Amino acid sequence: MSLWQRMLLYFSTVLVLFSLLMGIAFTVLFARHSQVIHQEEMQKRAVALAAAIPAMREANEWLQANDSMKENMMQHGRGHGRHGMMNNGGWCRRQISGDSSFFHQLNELGDGDVWLVAADSQMICSYGSQNGDTMTELPREAENLITAAMRGERVQSQAFSSLLGTPALTTAAPIYFDGRIKGVVLLHHSLKNMEQNLWQGLRTLGLSLLLALALTGIIAFILTRRFLRPLLQMQKTARAYAAGDFTARTGIVQQDELGLLAADIDALGAELEQARHERQAMQQQRQEFLAEISHELRTPLTILRGTLEVLWQGMVKTPEQTAACQQQAMSSLAGMEVLVRDLLELTRLQNPGFKLTEEQLDVTEAFREAVQQAQVLADRKGIELRAEFTEPLVVTGDYGHCRQLLLILLDNAVKFSPAGETVTVSQLRQGKGWKFVVADHGCGIAPAEIEHIFTKFHRSHDGNNKQGTGLGLAIAWEIAQRHGWQLSCVSQLGKGSKFIISQA
Repeated sequence: MSLWQRMLLYFSTVLVLFSLLMGIAFTVLFARHSQVIHQEEMQKRAVALAAAIPAMREANEWLQANDSMKENMMQHGRGHGRHGMMNNGGWCRRQISGDSSFFHQLNELGDGDVWLVAADSQMICSYGSQNGDTMTELPREAENLITAAMRGERVQSQAFSSLLGTPALTTAAPIYFDGRIKGVVLLHHSLKNMEQNLWQGLRTLGLSLLLALALTGIIAFILTRRFLRPLLQMQKTARAYAAGDFTARTGIVQQDELGLLAADIDALGAELEQARHERQAMQQQRQEFLAEISHELRTPLTILRGTLEVLWQGMVKTPEQTAACQQQAMSSLAGMEVLVRDLLELTRLQNPGFKLTEEQLDVTEAFREAVQQAQVLADRKGIELRAEFTEPLVVTGDYGHCRQLLLILLDNAVKFSPAGETVTVSQLRQGKGWKFVVADHGCGIAPAEIEHIFTKFHRSHDGNNKQGTGLGLAIAWEIAQRHGWQLSCVSQLGKGSKFIISQA
């Protein structure tokens, strides 16, 4: 089962349970409310009938006839054993027929079956299909209802249901004449009407719930598909990444959790794409690096092989020629040794696992020692080497590599400076930081080459660095980066160059 099907199933289940609970709650509350409303309505009708009866002409006649009716019933009861039950607590019910009957009018006014009971009497008068008296025995609860109404109370009960032959609610209200209770009006209303109204309301509710469930199901289906659309798009994008297409994007812009997830996936794709480009660039650099190493080693190896072949074949006759061949072989070996040494040093510095020795040191002292070592090179070329160190500078770093950094810059400055010039190493303050400047007055560097001078195997195109390996400034750059420093160059053709070491 797919995710959207499960979501739709869960959502539909929640809706059905909610509908059932709402239906049950509505049934209980609606039934209770209907009963209360029905009882209140019957109470109002009974009170209204009780208030209207004294103003009716027929009511006075009924009350006057009630005394004689009571006396006749008592005499009739002495003559007949059955009617004599009145003296033993029995009740007599008189039915009065006719469309113009006073009781028929009361039934229409009360919208129900209306009975009247006179005070101090056990005679119940009502509208009926046949005239005549019927002896009956009221349930105790019905008698209590009439007794309570005779005391002036407004009461309700279902005690008359057995007499009426159907579930009914009876409301009793006292009838007042001249401030005195002269009787009681009993208003009966069948509960079947209320049940029919309740079932009609429940049917309406059921149909409404079914319609609501159908419409909600359609809406839930649409919303579920719309909710899952971003997830499907993200799945498609993830599969594209797995297939190697890192240019795919979700294209989702939402200000919610799904939007954040989509943004993270897009950012991941951008990083993967960048990593692929970097890997490709690294592979290309590796290939170029291997090609450059091969090229750098091929020349001295070729010279060395040719020299050895000459010596091996005995083509050299004089000691001077032999000495020259030996000198040439040693020079080629020395060049290869320098190249291999610089390659190993640069590889170590570029290896993330390689750690420099970190200690508290005076970088000025390390640079002063570098100046002393470079003095030999400067003296050979007739160049004045001048150091202007103003104060000790304590940093955390590797003493040997700090010395090597400045020595590379000094060797480069001496190499490109003509005889008789001056190379200066200056220590300067830079705000709260510091910087060292190695300045020469040599040939300078072309603007197009400045951005490439710190890359591997870069040599100037003017032929002034034929014997260099092209790795010195790259090593200097890596040493500066390892210490968290910045190495930069400012140069003008024909006027010299300045290499600056400063805090990053």
